[in-house]
Amino acid sequence: MVATIMNKTKILNAVLAELEEDLRRQLAAQETAAAGATHAEARAETKWDTCGLEQSYLARGHAQQFELLARQVEELRAFIPPDFSGKPIGVGALVETEMDGESMRFILLECGGGVEVMDDEREITVITPESPVGAALLGRKAGAGYSFRTGMQGRIMRVQ
Repeated sequence: MVATIMNKTKILNAVLAELEEDLRRQLAAQETAAAGATHAEARAETKWDTCGLEQSYLARGHAQQFELLARQVEELRAFIPPDFSGKPIGVGALVETEMDGESMRFILLECGGGVEVMDDEREITVITPESPVGAALLGRKAGAGYSFRTGMQGRIMRVQ
């Protein structure tokens, strides 16, 4: 069990590093859009000129995304992943599946869906409970099958 938690801790740290890089990119994008909104050349020359207004909307959108991701990163920093050996899959589970002869590894988290990290030279994809894969796996145990609305099916090989 200790090895499992350490492995998950390593994975979570890699996910956090990716999300923190996203935060830096979002902050830079927000600052660029805000500077564009207040730049002298963005000032409306006619009543139909909305360049500055559009830049301000863009800056606000970036700021909202930044705030949401910053909250999610803080929550993830405080998250201690439980051991799911023999238990139904829930948030924090590390899951190995097989679909069409291909082995895939996922970690189910509340945020960071789509982030891919490497662990022991194997790729692990972050999924959320709202994602199609997350919804299909949630509540199932190792050995169980799962399927999607599209008819694709797989089997859960291991859950930690």
